[in-house]
Parts: sequence; structure tokens; C-alpha cells
Amino acid sequence: MIHASRLAREDAGALYLLRREAISGEPTAFGSSPADCRYREIGAVEECLADANRAVFAIADPVDPQRLVAMAGISRETRDKQRHRASIWGVYVSPAHRGRGLGRSVVAACIDHARTWPNIEWVALGVSAEGEAAMSLYESLGFTTWGTEPDALRIDGAAIAQHHMMLRLSTTTSE
Repeated sequence: MIHASRLAREDAGALYLLRREAISGEPTAFGSSPADCRYREIGAVEECLADANRAVFAIADPVDPQRLVAMAGISRETRDKQRHRASIWGVYVSPAHRGRGLGRSVVAACIDHARTWPNIEWVALGVSAEGEAAMSLYESLGFTTWGTEPDALRIDGAAIAQHHMMLRLSTTTSE
């Protein structure tokens, strides 16, 4: 079994590099571009990793343990009316490492972490309509699509749809 580790502030440099690779290499998978990514500076990445309302899980390259090859983040909502929800973001696996279960491992780690936060009942995520492998992974983990946003992203003039998905963690409250 592949183990995803929670990153700490000292991992900011490695996460920064993987995030830049992800946003540059898979433009349809991310709402941010390299120019407007909120984590375009190391300090912002360090703040993210130190935030108690966020967690990032990653897997290191087995050949070069200083280099990350897979990542996923999770954030819990802090607004009163949405504190029962968390969102997965930034899921990425380097192309040379795909097909080995790394994506499943980092997403599952996020879901497991969400279960440790008090009162989290739902985990949400968005996935590009072009991300068929990602959709398949999320569905296999129990996520269901609740809607599709037809023109969520525009890349070089092309409209990219995004599927919105949810996973119910708790059945304590009725839908």
C-alpha cells in the first residue's frame, strides 16, 4: 500500500515545485494559472501548511525522496453556515507516476483527515469534464456528481466544463 504523508511547513519548497508543475502541465485541471495561483510564493505555501483548517498530503519520489510526485489538499469551511463541509483541492500526480494508485492514496488521506475534524459531514470537489481518469477515481471512492458547470474555465478561448461532486461522511443530519 502506498502511503501519503501530511506535509509540514518545512515541506513548502517541495510542494511549491510540484504545484507549479501541476498548474503549468495540466491547465484544464486547475482553476488557477501560474500567474494567479495563490501559492506562487513560498511564504504562501508555508502559511497553507501551517493552517489548522487545511492539510496537504503528498507522496515522495521513491528514487528522489526530496521530490514530491503526488499531492492533494483539503480545507474545512470556517463560516458558520458551512462548517459541516470540507473541500478537496489541488489533486495531482506527475505523469511519470500515474497509474500506480498514488492519486487514490492522496485523496483517501484527505478523506480520512476530514473525518478527524469535528462535525464534517460532506467533502466536496470539482473536476474538469476532461478529467475522465480523475472522475473515475472520485466515483470509486464514493463521490457522486450533483451538477455540472458548463463554462467553469476558459483556456485559450475554449470553455471547459466542471463537474461538482460530493461525498457524504456522516448520516447524522438529513439532506
